[in-house]
Amino acid sequence: MSALPTSIPAPALNAAGYQFPPRSQAVFACAILFLGYTFAFVDRNIVSLLVVPIEHDLGLSDVEMGLLQGTAFALFYSIFGFPIAWAVDRFNRSRIVTAGVGVWSLMTCLAGLSRGFTPFFLARVGVGAGEAAILPSATSLIADYFPPAARGRALGVFASGIYFGSAIALIGGGLILHRLAGQTLTLPLLGALHPWQVVLLAAGALGIPLTLATLFMREPVRMHLRGSAAGATAGKGPGFMSAFRDHPRALAAHFVGFTAMAFAAYGATAWLPTLFIREYGWTPAMVGARLGLVALIAGPLGTVFGGLLADRLEKARRYDGKFLVGALAAVCTALPAVVLGLSSHAGATFAAAVGVIFCTSLVWGVAPGALQEIVHGSVLGRVTAIYTALLNLVALGLAPPTVALLGQSMAGKHGGLGEAMAIVVPSACLVAFIAFITSRSAYRSARRN
Repeated sequence: MSALPTSIPAPALNAAGYQFPPRSQAVFACAILFLGYTFAFVDRNIVSLLVVPIEHDLGLSDVEMGLLQGTAFALFYSIFGFPIAWAVDRFNRSRIVTAGVGVWSLMTCLAGLSRGFTPFFLARVGVGAGEAAILPSATSLIADYFPPAARGRALGVFASGIYFGSAIALIGGGLILHRLAGQTLTLPLLGALHPWQVVLLAAGALGIPLTLATLFMREPVRMHLRGSAAGATAGKGPGFMSAFRDHPRALAAHFVGFTAMAFAAYGATAWLPTLFIREYGWTPAMVGARLGLVALIAGPLGTVFGGLLADRLEKARRYDGKFLVGALAAVCTALPAVVLGLSSHAGATFAAAVGVIFCTSLVWGVAPGALQEIVHGSVLGRVTAIYTALLNLVALGLAPPTVALLGQSMAGKHGGLGEAMAIVVPSACLVAFIAFITSRSAYRSARRN
């Protein structure tokens, strides 16, 4: 696990003199939220390793797999994401995390039992409950557990779960596929299962002990209520729409910039295993071990480094620092993305994949931290849900099928993925860079107000 931010003073005080929870409680909560995000991304990303066997057994195309990887998952946010975030702003956030872990784990198991596109699609919609619950909850909880000077590190650790989860999915999934290659596993009540179905059942089962562990996470007092009169409720504070009326340009730039970076990330990583299997003849076990190791090292290093850089800029009074980190990530992602898509050498393609994973990971902890600085705590969960909905509906929902459709239009049903990545990813990075650079003053102004 990444180093948890244990160096913060305990108990720390914010500018108004409010006392944050003890260090031990904050670190424990950060660890649980990190594990929750890790397992969410195990269940979310495991399908990327299973594209070839699922297409073979269920007779699906790349476009249909793109829908299963992204669009089906993202649909949950368009229906239930905002109500969950409304609950985050009003009720016990720790128990919302508990419910989310349980639901996404169950739905991953149901995906593993699917025998066709439609039930698989519906199960993936249910898996969306995971991030719909955990990201708004974690963003709100970390804001109340850690003072501003330590939030970048805490959010960096939390966000590194993206890559630990991806690594577990790739390495663990690859090992299971290798062990069961060419076989079926017969289980009581479930019957004969293909190896990819066993992988999904194993991924869903990881959530059982975590669901129990979340019950021991305490609910901190919300920072905007500390010092208020007894009986105050979590719903008090500025109205929800006031956040958008007061800082329209800063929030628009945040949503566009970080969503575009996510579009770049998902457009590449959703198809990396398939690219190496098809173009270079790697086995699922080879792909899982190599890309899993990259995800395990480069991803967490990037998220923590991005958080540390944001904290350093904060201490240097660069109050647009989080946008600067986003702009840096956009610039540094574009070049390796072109190499990734156009190279015909496995080594160069692999090195470019490392670069893309590291550079896109710089923003995952910074993005929710940037919202914490300009949105009041009473509406933070709901504003985060709007951001998360855009992130998932636009980036995760559209990036994988966009790459598949573009590749298919250039090279046929199962081709053109690399060339499509070389177009889609740098284009998204350009959008992100423009959004961040042109709105730095608006973000600084929003923070002052």
